[in-house]
Amino acid sequence: MLADIPAIMPLYTVFLYNQHSRVRYPETMDLPDIEAAKDAARRVAKVFMDVVPYWRDLSSGQQNRFVVEVVDEAGELVLTVPFKEAEEAGPSTSEPASTEKKEAPPGLLD
Repeated sequence: MLADIPAIMPLYTVFLYNQHSRVRYPETMDLPDIEAAKDAARRVAKVFMDVVPYWRDLSSGQQNRFVVEVVDEAGELVLTVPFKEAEEAGPSTSEPASTEKKEAPPGLLD
């Protein structure tokens, strides 16, 4: 009987935060566990660093202020991933790199 019941994955909401602004990632993510949420947070940070044209112009101190926050369905903060951690993890192998330039969410770099 249990095999007929579909597995329900937890929903996570991701926010980009830099001590001044907190911007919600546009999609809520269905992920199997907190480790998958951490991997997703790292990917979001890497994409952000790739698409913001002046990311490398920011000082180390400014870059260190950026984190990805992961919130569960109950609205509880379950994980904070510093951008630095994502950068140190190296390039993501789960998604191809895009050469298309995108813009940061409004208000995040102000």
